[in-house]
Amino acid sequence: MPNDHHRPGVITEADQLPGKIPADAEENIRYVLKKYLPGAGDKIIGVKTCLYTYSRDANFFIDHLPGYDKRVAIACGFSGHGFKFVSVVGEILADLAMKGKTELPIGFLKLRTF
Repeated sequence: MPNDHHRPGVITEADQLPGKIPADAEENIRYVLKKYLPGAGDKIIGVKTCLYTYSRDANFFIDHLPGYDKRVAIACGFSGHGFKFVSVVGEILADLAMKGKTELPIGFLKLRTF
């Protein structure tokens, strides 16, 4: 079974969650547990749906909020993997907030890509 536990899933609205977990989801969880934590996946107590934003290119957004004359810096849409970048995101946001710009290459993360 492929390692597909982190990928875009079914497009939905937060107030319209699918009532049932897809049949292959539990099997995928068992596969990952068996591979990385042998013995841990023998008895699964429960499975829950995870919601998060996922942009078209799987990148998040870091930019100034349009219409606020560079007074508001934002970071959003972390597509489930932004936690890995928290230190550099903090540095970028501090640069944007304090200096109005950053020397770090964030062009591909601008809101206009959305």
